[in-house]
Amino acid sequence: MKDMGQIARNDKQLTLIYSSNTRVGTHTLSYLTGMEGRYLAIDLAKTKVADTQWAEIAEALGVKIGDLVDKRELDIDAETTENFDSTDWLKIIQKNDSAISRPIAIMGKRTKQIDNPPEIMEFFEVDSAGLEQSPLDGGEPDIERTTENENFIEKHKE
Repeated sequence: MKDMGQIARNDKQLTLIYSSNTRVGTHTLSYLTGMEGRYLAIDLAKTKVADTQWAEIAEALGVKIGDLVDKRELDIDAETTENFDSTDWLKIIQKNDSAISRPIAIMGKRTKQIDNPPEIMEFFEVDSAGLEQSPLDGGEPDIERTTENENFIEKHKE
């Protein structure tokens, strides 16, 4: 297993840190392979991410290192982990790639932990021109680009 160097923070390339041993990780990667755009996929089952990089990722997400871990993947109870510090969580991450069940996408200054694979599209230029229009309304839909350098997908709030 090789160690990963510096995390690429490039506006033109997405870096996906995922585990090929998780469902969300493999599905998110499949979305990437079907899209146009440069990406670097880092599979935690094959490549280690340095502890300092995990700290950088957690900071960019505004969470603690332990918050990156899917505690449901661990075979231990909450009481056991309540006193864990960053060093303890880093040991778990380094020994169990499935503990990071939600992939992490990095592009430029943006960092996001992916809960649902289609969320990865937020990092690429998605234009919805014409989607709110219908030929049934009496006119031709306008399919010209209406946004410039905006990357977003409207989310439905529950």
